Amino acid sequence: MQMIMATLNEVPQIEILYEELFIEMSKLQPKYIQPAKQDVAFIRNTIHNQESDILLAKLHNEIVGFLLIQETMTPPYSCIVKHKYAFIIDIIVGSQYQSQGIGSALLSEAKKWAENRQLDYLELNVLAENIGAITLYEKQGFQGMNHTMRFELE
Repeated sequence: MQMIMATLNEVPQIEILYEELFIEMSKLQPKYIQPAKQDVAFIRNTIHNQESDILLAKLHNEIVGFLLIQETMTPPYSCIVKHKYAFIIDIIVGSQYQSQGIGSALLSEAKKWAENRQLDYLELNVLAENIGAITLYEKQGFQGMNHTMRFELE
């Protein structure tokens, strides 16, 4: 497996994986998430932005997964200790390639990306129903920090 940074040449393959990601998310939370296409301008801007990258996992010259990562800062509240950190916005491994270590490899690359930029930590959000992803993140050393709760007004 090869890990590379995305270029504009890979945008069509990234779009396909984004569709799969959004379908999977919509299955987990159909009331709030629906299948969709990712905005191509968003993908292109991420690739061009110096504070973000899309890390690609390639197997036999095919993109089998990606991780979108962005450098960011903690909010400017007086009670919050200032940190510069990396936020993993999206991660997807194609369904036929899951459970082969690709997600772990992408997370390892994300850790290197953040370390090379001398950032303080990595952070991500995950849907509560995505037990497989939560298990992977915990195996990689991620710990729960917040718990979002919702009350339905129906």
